[in-house]
Amino acid sequence: MSDGALRAARERAAGLDPESAAAAVGAMYRGTGGQGEIEVAFLASSVTLTVPAFECRSSETPLPSHVCALLVYHLAISDGSRPAGRWISFAELPDGGFYATAFRGYTGAVIARRFGADTGALGEALAQVNAEPAKGMADRAWKVPALPRVPMALLWWDGDDEFEPRAELLFDATASHHLTTDGCAVLGSWLTATICR
Repeated sequence: MSDGALRAARERAAGLDPESAAAAVGAMYRGTGGQGEIEVAFLASSVTLTVPAFECRSSETPLPSHVCALLVYHLAISDGSRPAGRWISFAELPDGGFYATAFRGYTGAVIARRFGADTGALGEALAQVNAEPAKGMADRAWKVPALPRVPMALLWWDGDDEFEPRAELLFDATASHHLTTDGCAVLGSWLTATICR
């Protein structure tokens, strides 16, 4: 996603009812007459989107245009579905199979290289994005509240003499009700960058 994607996202969101859009994504709207701000929780920070211009500002790090595009598309397409509590891989998203290898390359592979055998540091980094340990998946796993209606999971397998440590990001099964597949890719990439910082 690029500046062009942000323009396209803003065009897609033009004319939406901000109060309904905010409710669908689990955000808060402040304003009247179609003008105001939507505040959404995003990886343990808060992002404010102005309405109707859909300019983004974050309480933490400045957001690049592709991340703003992700958030604007999220407002434009979300149908308000609640998380299903069932995890799927990137390959199971619409058309995700075409890009699954690339997605793993810039998410799970990066996380595994960055943290190696230091799962303590990984746990600390995940705590910074309000992740909580999850049971029953991999050697270790965490549930990450990436967006209010779009949780993710990070699965971790310890390495041994034969295999390097491995990490994989999963999405709630309803992710495509809230984001495009490209948006899910951006979300996974931004989560990876955030915890690796």
